[in-house]
Amino acid sequence: SGFFGVFDARRFDVPDKPSRANADAAMSRLRTLLGEFAFATPRDEAGALAAVLTAAIRPSLPVAPMFHINAPAAGSGKSYLTALIAMFAADSAPPASAFPTTDEECSKLLLAALLEAPAAVIFDNLTSDLHDFKTLCSAITEESIQGRVLGVSKTATVGTRALFLSSGNNVMPVRDMTRRAVTVTLDPRVENPATRNFHGDPLTALKQDRGAFVSLALTIVRAWIVSS
Repeated sequence: SGFFGVFDARRFDVPDKPSRANADAAMSRLRTLLGEFAFATPRDEAGALAAVLTAAIRPSLPVAPMFHINAPAAGSGKSYLTALIAMFAADSAPPASAFPTTDEECSKLLLAALLEAPAAVIFDNLTSDLHDFKTLCSAITEESIQGRVLGVSKTATVGTRALFLSSGNNVMPVRDMTRRAVTVTLDPRVENPATRNFHGDPLTALKQDRGAFVSLALTIVRAWIVSS
């Protein structure tokens, strides 16, 4: 495949030829993991599940959409859901960045971030719409981007096989980003979402047994491959 991975294979258990029943059982457990998120519609839950599956296999995909978590109010769980999705890409997600305000800033930020070959690039708490900066659009639809390295007189070409995530209140992808991003909307439908009570802690559960949960996502993908 041309990829080099370092991981403990004993933490993962994926059937070579999973059945439809195996895939359905895996999907049920993933839906349970996401069960306390207040998705606005079933389509939004499907978008979150798509993000989880994409995160688990992102290095094997030449390109993949960005996933944007939107909500009408603070405290709805946007950052928490973003962190959970990112955990399927790597056992430690990179710190979130502020969304750039210009194309030049976006180019410098993405080149610097992708030079580190991160599993995910996260823009948290956007205060403006998800703008279609040229470099961002290219990073989502091309396998590599090129730019000038900050502080030195040379250019670099970097791979873009990272999971792109963003979140914000009442902000959405605009113009060309509408076809490059999958939007997942959370809507608790309460006056103060931050005061809600929860029974579980899915992010902690995922951290404690990440191999098992990633195996669920890989089982679903593998079942689709062998059934094709």
